[in-house]
Amino acid sequence: MSLGRTLVIINPAARHGKTAELVPVIEKLLGSMVVHDTVQTERPGDAERLAAAATDYDVVVAVGGDGTAHEVLNGLMRIPADSRPAFGLLPTGSGNDTRRTLGISTDLSQAVLELAAGERRHFDVGLCNGTYFNNSFAAGLDAKVTAKAVEYKVTKKRDGLWLYLTAVLHVLFNDLGSFPIRLTFDAGATETVDTLIIAANIGKTYGGGFFITPDAVADDGLFDVCMIDPLDLPGALMRLPFVIAGKHTGMRPVHMSRHTSVVIECDAPLPAQIDGEVLLEKRYEISIVPSAIECIVPRA
Repeated sequence: MSLGRTLVIINPAARHGKTAELVPVIEKLLGSMVVHDTVQTERPGDAERLAAAATDYDVVVAVGGDGTAHEVLNGLMRIPADSRPAFGLLPTGSGNDTRRTLGISTDLSQAVLELAAGERRHFDVGLCNGTYFNNSFAAGLDAKVTAKAVEYKVTKKRDGLWLYLTAVLHVLFNDLGSFPIRLTFDAGATETVDTLIIAANIGKTYGGGFFITPDAVADDGLFDVCMIDPLDLPGALMRLPFVIAGKHTGMRPVHMSRHTSVVIECDAPLPAQIDGEVLLEKRYEISIVPSAIECIVPRA
């Protein structure tokens, strides 16, 4: 498969700056397999701006982590659907949950081969308060964990599952609390619930590999929603390994469902995250945009 005219957007700051060291490797691996132009970002927001301006390209490739992929997606979604370039990914970041959703290898050389010889497939996109997301929305305890993970990424230079696991443990021991919210699914009746976590995912994982929605299908036009009732510390610690492995779905405090839209309201600002980006709002309107982005994925 010929990718056509390709723009490669590299975030050299991804994974504590290690991606900058990989730039010559990436260029050599791409070589003559993928005819491309390369640009590097210098500050947050650059990847979105560059992707939004890529109207003359057939494919835009994000090189970095979930934050880079998130920016590139939002840039591409600003281009009309009939002329929108396809989305490609070379995962070099800390969490890389988007690459799990797309089925892309963690090995850089293999990921380049998958890009060069891949196939095109449409995936759903989430929309939250006007911002698009590739993989996950979560509110409550998850957002506290994401915020702590952002801190640990900088202060302790951690990444991957270890980064999020240590952030989870910190929050469980120091800030384990539930949130009273008003919740509306699919424009139906509104109910008031007290919840520890509510996650609406397109993919199976978040947090660097937690299988929070293990049965999610990324192109079925539905969010997989996981809600967990308030728990005490022993109960949370007991269930944590099952959540990591995706074996929690049948537990009594866990509620799994599928929906096309979710509205969450809270009297106080409620912490949330989309694709690892932290939010703080009183109202979240989340909806699915079916088959909105064409992606380059490994050939089946």
